Amino acid sequence: MKIKITGVPCLSQRIRTVYSLILRFPVSHYISDWRPANRTLHLVTFILTDSGVIGLGEGVPYWSSIIEDYVKVLNLAKVLIGLSLEDALSTLRSVEYEEFERKSRVNYGAYMALESALLNALYRSKGVRYEAEVLGGVNRTKIPITYTIFLNHPKTMAHKLSEAIRSGFEHVKIKIPCNLEELEKLLEVLYSIRGRSEAGNIILRADANECFSTFEKAKKALSIMEKYNINIVEQPMPRDRLEDIARLRKEFYPVIEIMVDESLRKPSDIELFTQMEIADIINFHPSKLGCLTITREAILKTQKLGMKANIGSALMTEIGLIHYLNLAASIPRLDYPLEEPGLYNIYGYGIMQEPPEIINGSIALCNINISDLNFNMIKKFTANSLFKEQLLMLARKLYEHVQ
Repeated sequence: MKIKITGVPCLSQRIRTVYSLILRFPVSHYISDWRPANRTLHLVTFILTDSGVIGLGEGVPYWSSIIEDYVKVLNLAKVLIGLSLEDALSTLRSVEYEEFERKSRVNYGAYMALESALLNALYRSKGVRYEAEVLGGVNRTKIPITYTIFLNHPKTMAHKLSEAIRSGFEHVKIKIPCNLEELEKLLEVLYSIRGRSEAGNIILRADANECFSTFEKAKKALSIMEKYNINIVEQPMPRDRLEDIARLRKEFYPVIEIMVDESLRKPSDIELFTQMEIADIINFHPSKLGCLTITREAILKTQKLGMKANIGSALMTEIGLIHYLNLAASIPRLDYPLEEPGLYNIYGYGIMQEPPEIINGSIALCNINISDLNFNMIKKFTANSLFKEQLLMLARKLYEHVQ
């Protein structure tokens, strides 16, 4: 892929230094089957060029540990330092594609952290208005957002659904219990709320997170969901049960559409899904395919093959959120709202001076620069004392560059 630039040309900038930190934020919610989430982990990366441009990036671990991703960033940085931003982008993409061919598991978070920092530095060095222009163009400046309701007591979830409808959201995702009796009780309560509202056309998606282990149970669950007008079911069965997922799709299409998430591991899976007709929609989780340019290509390929694409969520900091806002802006046909709301909009943790907020179900397209960061908050949530010392050194280096 060649990066298309539409801004003012400038001298090629070479990478001088790469810094990376691990941030950790305490959270408390449940995903499907009452699995608890008690923290989020973030690989925040800074790229400094020889002319003083600073690029900011973020990746989140997916099927790997945050430490593995951190070590991977350090190793990849050795290859990138000294290269121009354009050559570094090309090199990083090539290395990741090679890993897709050779490995069953890739450190997606490391690639996303580095490439998003490269894209951030490149858009700044070219003088264009938005990072989306580096990715492929700006198709919208207001990005609609999906409202996510974590698993909780049915009355609490009903209150959240009412709040989503009042706030102007058009797409709501709910985490569901895997127990069929619990599932029916929950959906009955939500159905009454949905029926009483004026937003009868709201899209309601149930995320099962692979929890129905047999075809028989999954079929019963989807029958219950069909009864209560669920529009989309995300990953109803374990990721490797592709034939059974295809059977479910055939059984319930077009009343219920099937979305796969965990089943996607590499770009070539998209052709397999098409051949097997297992899904109507593919969810592209942040860091799922690493490099944002590779994710964008995969989204366009998904649409070309007749499926729809959803851009998912990992509760990222504002750095990752803004990269994903620009990704969503660069997609000509956005099938669904962006699922990533940002950690700030859910838990109030902000590492920017003025975090982007959701207004009437959307976030305005924006950018992020080093001067936007709140280093006191970054220091507070840096993972350990070693990284805190590194952060102080980084802050000094960055201060020298902006003076």
